[in-house]
Amino acid sequence: MSTILLEQAKQYLDVFHDEDDAKLQLLLDGAEDEACQFVGRESLSILVDETTALLPASITTGVMILLQASYQASPEDALKLRKAAEIKLTPYRIGWGI
Repeated sequence: MSTILLEQAKQYLDVFHDEDDAKLQLLLDGAEDEACQFVGRESLSILVDETTALLPASITTGVMILLQASYQASPEDALKLRKAAEIKLTPYRIGWGI
C-alpha cells in the first residue's frame, strides 16, 4: 500500500473520475516501489516527517512524476519525466556504491 494517497495522486494528475482507480493505485504502488529502489530504501515511510506525518515534498513530487510517466506520458516524454523524478529523489539516495 502506498504512503501517498490515491486521492492526492488523482489531484496531481487532474483525474476527476473513479474508473481508473484500481489502475492508478497499481501504478502509484509501482511508482513508490521504483522510488524506493532508486533511493536505496525498503520503504518511503522512513522519510515521513514525524511532526507533519508527510513525506518531504520533493519525494512526493518525484513519485508523482514517476506515476505521470506511467499513466499519461508518451514513451519519449516518459523518459524525460523519469529523469526529472531522479533529480527530485537523488538527495535522498543512500548506498551509492562508490
